[in-house]
Amino acid sequence: MRPQSILSICGARRAEGQNLVFPPFISHARSLYQSVSLVLWLFCLCDPFAFSPPTSLSQSDVLLSWRCCSLSPSVSRRHPISMISQHKYTGSPARMPSRRSSVAIAFIALSFLLLLYTSRRLGSWTPYNEPYHHETDPHKSQHAPQGDGAHDTKPVPSTQAPAVDPLCEGFPDTSNILLVMKTGASESFARVPTQMMTMLKCLPDFLIFSDMDQNIGGQEIHDSLATVQEAAQEDNSDFDLYRRQKWCEVDQENCNKLGNPAREGWNLDKYKNVHIAEKAYNMRPNYDWYLFVDADTYVLWPNLVEWLKQLKPTKKVYLGSVTLINNFSFGHGGSGYIVSKATMDDFIGNNPGVGNQYDMRAKRECCGDYIFALALKDKTEVGVQQMWPTINGEKPATLPFGPSHWCHPIVTMHHMNAEEINTFWHFERKRYHRLAQSGKKTETLVIRDIFDEFLAPKLNETREDWDNNADNRFYLDQSNDRKWEDWMTNRMKKQDQYNEHEKKAHESFEACGAACKSLGNECFMYRYKDGACSISNSFQLGKPLKKGADKDRTMSGWDVEKIKKWVADQPACDKIRWPEVKTN
Repeated sequence: MRPQSILSICGARRAEGQNLVFPPFISHARSLYQSVSLVLWLFCLCDPFAFSPPTSLSQSDVLLSWRCCSLSPSVSRRHPISMISQHKYTGSPARMPSRRSSVAIAFIALSFLLLLYTSRRLGSWTPYNEPYHHETDPHKSQHAPQGDGAHDTKPVPSTQAPAVDPLCEGFPDTSNILLVMKTGASESFARVPTQMMTMLKCLPDFLIFSDMDQNIGGQEIHDSLATVQEAAQEDNSDFDLYRRQKWCEVDQENCNKLGNPAREGWNLDKYKNVHIAEKAYNMRPNYDWYLFVDADTYVLWPNLVEWLKQLKPTKKVYLGSVTLINNFSFGHGGSGYIVSKATMDDFIGNNPGVGNQYDMRAKRECCGDYIFALALKDKTEVGVQQMWPTINGEKPATLPFGPSHWCHPIVTMHHMNAEEINTFWHFERKRYHRLAQSGKKTETLVIRDIFDEFLAPKLNETREDWDNNADNRFYLDQSNDRKWEDWMTNRMKKQDQYNEHEKKAHESFEACGAACKSLGNECFMYRYKDGACSISNSFQLGKPLKKGADKDRTMSGWDVEKIKKWVADQPACDKIRWPEVKTN
């Protein structure tokens, strides 16, 4: 564009009160272009220079000078720049620029020099300062031909580096592990989004199953119950929620107000587990390991990958945190359970339709993880192996720190709400980033590390209206024939074994604390409520409770001095205590 044209546009836009839009003469610098446009627009708003050209200057020279807005303050307010070319100059003597004009010239020159300096790497500058920004269209394949022409048949290779989320830097290779998550439509929008932004963020592949087909942020959620036999659903109140979800034509939250989704979801959940295993295997049959978790389960991936590298997926194993029903052992679903490829090949691959074979059985049982273990045992003779505390059903606030939970690595936690998942995810990221900065490749996270971060800074001597879950041993007021639950009385010592402080432990919170202090490492924390003193040989944070009447208030205490001494006496966790896995 010729200088005269640029100046003409500048003046015309100035006179019309419009913003200047300068042409994109630098194709790779959108930000620079916008900045230069702004500077030129400001220039057009500036007061005119108070000098006239010398007689030796031609009219075109004048137009190319800095006098782009007007020849005088009065003219600048009345005449557009397009009229300047018709102005007759008399060759009056030149005058010095005014102070205001000089400042404007200096500002414009300095701004332009600064822009030139900052654009020294113009070829790679993009308007977005994001590490994972792609200049290419994300909806077009980078390997397919692009363009409108009929001759655009050759693929155009991308020169852009693949996007890498900084939060995933150093994340382990999980390509041989398939995470299979179970949720419900009544809770999925409350739980799944946080998982997608944290624990699932760096996984190359995973599957989520529910009791309804859904899509959350582009992530497909599969209906695990779509193939349940009609005979199992008919006249079965367990499927009331399932039917209402399909009937609902607005959001599920509003439709759930018509029922009790917590109770109904529990009744429906038991039909899912075997069907989920069957569908996951049929969709992804070639993984070495299958990890089944709930939507409130947290997985510590670096630890899990390190552990499974030591095991052989060609061996039939089923690993979990063992729970008992009717003296039958199964892996607790919320803690998560791990099944090898060899086990899945035998269980699902050799038993097509196995899910439907347990639909009717589920009607009379309580839990889906229990039915999964029953089916697996029936079909493969594989039983669960105890992996606690590495596979764990607690979370940072309820982990029982102490001799049973210290130098043990941990791969799962349960009952984690969205905030807790986010907090622990960032704790992990910061920890592994710090290790990378120090030159260490990896360092197994053990339960002691969780204590150092989440409990040690919060240890208090006492907390009112608080439950720290101390329940290993009870001291109960048995006067006036008070009745206590069997599980509590079963955890009492014989009274002839009490020391002097234990004999009074049931009388008050202070007496309960005195008994705890008298018992050495048998008691690290205690709890008192209305004649019941309970103690524990581990220590945890617990949770707050609503304030009740004085006699109903729950008080919790910790022997902080004793806890600190015990921690200081423990050797460094140099030897990682992985659980033993037995194989045939």
